[in-house]
Amino acid sequence: MATNELQPDDAGATPALPQHNKPRRALSRLKRELTDEELGSPGAQKMLLEELERLGEENSVLQSYRDKFHDSDKQLAVVNEKRRRDIAMEVLSGGCLTIGAAALGYAPAVWSAQPSGWISLVFGAVLTIAGIIAKAIKL
Repeated sequence: MATNELQPDDAGATPALPQHNKPRRALSRLKRELTDEELGSPGAQKMLLEELERLGEENSVLQSYRDKFHDSDKQLAVVNEKRRRDIAMEVLSGGCLTIGAAALGYAPAVWSAQPSGWISLVFGAVLTIAGIIAKAIKL
């Protein structure tokens, strides 16, 4: 019996993400509604103040993560815009080089009909030079 027959086929299997269990608290099963008398006790007030303080500290830590997220989001938008501009310049440069080279290649075929030959030569040279300059500048 081959070893691959003993192992399950895991093609198409999705990895299971670990579950994040909330930490158990000692008072998690107590009733949540407090009467005015219970709220007036010093123990309950101290517990509520401690919980407010803990949540305030947690909020300040999470706020720094939110600020970092927004900074990263702005940087990503800038990088994406630069990438789009680079792609546009590559398309422009490639198009100019292609059409210019085609016009230069066409010039000898129409050289006997002189206005067309010179026009094709100049047009091809201008587009080829423009494509090279666009490639070199990369705004």
